[in-house]
Amino acid sequence: MQTTRIKGGAALALAALAGGALSLGLAAPASAHAALTGTDPEDGATLAEAPAEVSATFSENLDGPSTEIAVTDPSGAVVAVADPVFDGDTFTQPMLYTEPGTYTVAFRVISEDGHRIDDAVEFTVESIPEGLYAPGSEPAAETTESAAATSEEPTETTEETTAAAAEDEDSNAGAALAAILLGLLIIVVGGVVLVKTLGRKKQAGDGGKTES
Repeated sequence: MQTTRIKGGAALALAALAGGALSLGLAAPASAHAALTGTDPEDGATLAEAPAEVSATFSENLDGPSTEIAVTDPSGAVVAVADPVFDGDTFTQPMLYTEPGTYTVAFRVISEDGHRIDDAVEFTVESIPEGLYAPGSEPAAETTESAAATSEEPTETTEETTAAAAEDEDSNAGAALAAILLGLLIIVVGGVVLVKTLGRKKQAGDGGKTES
C-alpha cells in the first residue's frame, strides 16, 4: 500500500513538471520580440566613399507600412531620400548626401508581432561619389569656374609671351632695317661728296692750265 502511494506521488510530480515545462515552452515564443541583428555599414564605421544605401536586419519580419526612417546629415538637417525597400526581416534605405561627415539613419520599426524598436546607425563618409548628392548640394559652380580659370591662365601667359617675342622680333627687324638704310645713306652722301670734291679739283686744274 505504501509503494502504491509513492508511485502515485511520483506520477503527480512528473505531471506537474511536465505541465510547467509545457507552459514555459508556450510562453517563450509569445514573450520573444524583434531585435536588431546587424547593419550595413556597421554602426560607427568610417568609409572612404559614401554608400548608395544602408540596410538593417532584425530577428523578425518587419511591418513595412508602420516603419519610420529618417536620415540626417552632419549639420543635423533631415535629408530627403527615397522610400525604403522591405524584404522580410531587412529594410534597405537608399541614401543621398549633402557633404562629407557623419550621417545618422534613425528608425522606428514594428515587427509582425507588433513590437516596436527605436534605434539608429551612425557612420562617417570621407567623400561622396557623383550622383549621390542631395538636390542643391552639388559642389558649387564657383569651384568649377575657378578650376577652369586656373587652367586657362597658362594659355593666356603663353599668348602674352608669344606676342612679346613677336614684338621683339619686329623691333629687331626694324633696327636692322634702319641700320641698313643708314648705311646706304652714308654711302650715297659719301659718293656725292666725293663726286663734288673730284669735280672741284678738276675745275681747279683746268683753270690753272688756261692761265698759263
